[in-house]
Amino acid sequence: MIFRTTKDRRGVRLAIILAVTVAVAVEGLDAGGWALWRDLMVTARERPAEGCRVLLSTALLAGPPAAEWARTITAGPLMRKAGQCGLEAVARAAWALRRWTPVDPAGWTLGARAELAAGRLDKGMGLLRAALQRNPTSPYLHRLMALLDMNLGDYDGALQSLADAEGLAPGYRIPPVEVLPGDDEWIAIEGLRRRAALYPRHRQDALLALASKLWSLGRRDEAREVLAPLRDRPVVLMTRARWALEDGDPRMAVRLMRPVAERSAYPRRIRSRAYSLLARALEAEGESERAMKTARKAVMLDPNSPEPYLALSRLARRRGDTEAALQYIRSAWGVAPSDVRVLLEVASTAEAAGAYSDARLALERAEKLAPDRVDVGVRLAGYLLRRGEYMNAALVLSRQLDRHPMEPRLIALAARLQGKTSRRR
Repeated sequence: MIFRTTKDRRGVRLAIILAVTVAVAVEGLDAGGWALWRDLMVTARERPAEGCRVLLSTALLAGPPAAEWARTITAGPLMRKAGQCGLEAVARAAWALRRWTPVDPAGWTLGARAELAAGRLDKGMGLLRAALQRNPTSPYLHRLMALLDMNLGDYDGALQSLADAEGLAPGYRIPPVEVLPGDDEWIAIEGLRRRAALYPRHRQDALLALASKLWSLGRRDEAREVLAPLRDRPVVLMTRARWALEDGDPRMAVRLMRPVAERSAYPRRIRSRAYSLLARALEAEGESERAMKTARKAVMLDPNSPEPYLALSRLARRRGDTEAALQYIRSAWGVAPSDVRVLLEVASTAEAAGAYSDARLALERAEKLAPDRVDVGVRLAGYLLRRGEYMNAALVLSRQLDRHPMEPRLIALAARLQGKTSRRR
């Protein structure tokens, strides 16, 4: 019995020594392997043809550490510059990732990229679906699926994938996917519907954006229906007040905004915005003095908000006082220099006041902040045409037509530019 106990103890000691030895060896291999892998990635970036040959034969991808190393592979240069060898090298790295970390979408995504680049669409589709099962909230994967659906002729499936991506990350455009004219509107609307359902914390913002989009398209009954579940919230009441002003019903706007503005329980920022809208409604009803007093109340409540200054600027413009309007709009610009809506107001007011440098600066800034907004591009190109800056107008139109080739307003401006420049010749 004693002999067996001693033997058991020796066995335990040997097992511990062996485990420590293996751990030290693995740690050393891991550290040395990282150094070798980094050198290999440098080679793959600088000399892709040589790097891909090494990747196809290296033992670095044969062990568990490959799960970390392979995810840093420089796949782009290899697939673009090393031909079939590069595609096979990336596919091998993707295989190592899937082998050692099968639940991670990285290996499936990388494999899908390699198969798609090689033209093996069915195999790429299978890998991409597996990646989406592991990471269904990736807008990149949904857009990649849309691109693949397009190549396979499933246009409706592509639109569904694009709407999923839009719901997950509005405005995300990688990889780029071109759709037929008008379908981008459907994608934006459906994406907002899905976002409202997917993220309860962002439901209000998504529904407000959806309602505003529908309203801008003239689908007003749908817009009102979207906001019906949120009808009593201050921000929704303000949206409805803006719509009432657009519809020429300032009395309704006054009815909606007065309770919000005068309720002290609401935050100062909310009350300030409500007073700003109330001032616009009162001005529309012909009560200019009350409108000015109301707008000043808005400034006192929240001097760091652009809304009161916008209201004061509009009031001054309606009185014909362009200098005061410019002063107020510059105050709005100062507190919200990156607000595209404010920048567009600055441009209108500054141009009316003859402050052309301000107008141009505001429009150029707006285009940089919102490069995909066609209305901003139209405003900038139209301004440059009015000022006779035809070369700059041509550059803006070229940029915008690359993004929106079927936009009729841009096409009309391009025709105006052509007419003006041809007459000069």
